[in-house]
Amino acid sequence: MTDISDFRIHAADFGTYGQGLSRPECVWIDHDGVWTSDGRGGVSHVHPDRPAETLGSGIVEPNGISRRTDGSFVAAGLGDGKVHRIAPDGTTTVLLDSIDGRPLGAVNCAWADKDRTWVSVMTTSFPWSVSMNEGPMGYIILMDDSGARIVADGLHQTNELKVSPDGRYLYSVETLGRRIIRFPILEGGALGPKEIVGPHDLGHGAYPDGFAFDAEGNIWLTLIIRNGIGVITKAGDYHVVYEEPQNDAIDALAASIAIKQADTTAMGACVGQTLPFPTSLAFGGEDGRTVFVGSLVTSHLITFRAPVAGAPRA
Repeated sequence: MTDISDFRIHAADFGTYGQGLSRPECVWIDHDGVWTSDGRGGVSHVHPDRPAETLGSGIVEPNGISRRTDGSFVAAGLGDGKVHRIAPDGTTTVLLDSIDGRPLGAVNCAWADKDRTWVSVMTTSFPWSVSMNEGPMGYIILMDDSGARIVADGLHQTNELKVSPDGRYLYSVETLGRRIIRFPILEGGALGPKEIVGPHDLGHGAYPDGFAFDAEGNIWLTLIIRNGIGVITKAGDYHVVYEEPQNDAIDALAASIAIKQADTTAMGACVGQTLPFPTSLAFGGEDGRTVFVGSLVTSHLITFRAPVAGAPRA
C-alpha cells in the first residue's frame, strides 16, 4: 500500500487539458478518452490539442454524467430538473422528469450501473441554490426495469454519487452536511442504512462536491468552496492535499447559510485562482495516475499527478 498521508500538491503541479469548454462540471474517462458535461447542452469529448466535440443538445445546465455500456450517456439536467439520455449519435431524450406525480427538483448526478441508473437530487425545490437555505431535502432515485423509485431521502444537498468498485455500496456526497456517505446495496436495489465515510464533518467551509476511488481504496474529493482537493484514506483518515481558501468570503458564506440567507453571490466570492471551484475528478492517462478535475468556471480541465492509480471500473 502506498502511504499518501504526506502527499501534497503545490500550485505549480497543476496543468490544463482541453480548451473551449463551457462549465465542465463532471469528468468521465473511458476507452474512448476524456469526456465532460458541457454547458452548451450535452457532453464534450475533450482533446489535449484541439477543441472539444460536443455531443447532445438541449439539456439545461448539464451536471453529473456517466456512460452506459451501449455507449450512450445519462446526464442530470441541473437547470431543467430532468434526467436525460444522449445516444451515441447525439440524439437527446428525457428519461425522467417526475416521480410520484411531482417534479424531480434540482437533479445533480446520474450514475449508470449496468442495467440501472442511480440519480441524486439536491433538493425537491428549484433552482438548486435554494437548498443552501433549507434543511435536508435531498434524495436518491433508482431507475431500473421496474421503473423509478426513491430509495433514500432526507439528505443534505445530495451531490455526486457512484457505485463502489466492488459493487457493494452506493457512495454519495452530502455537500451541506460536509461529508461523504454510503449505503449498502441490497437485493433488488434497495439501500441499507446510511453510513458516514471518514469524518462526520470535513470542517469549516469544506463543502465536498465530487469524488473518485483509487486502486488502493482511498477516496479523493473536491472541496468546491475551499478550492481544494482532499483524501479520505481506506482507514478513514482525512487530509487536505491542496486548497486555496478565500477565508473572509468563506466565513461570510458560512454565516449566511447559518441564518438561511445564502445566495450564489456569496458563493461566487469564494472562487480561487489556480483551482477555481473544483467539482469532480477522474483518474486517467497511460498509467492511471493523471487526475483530471472539472470546474464550474474554467474553459478547460485541470490536471495533476497522483501517487496511486484510479480504481478499475467494473
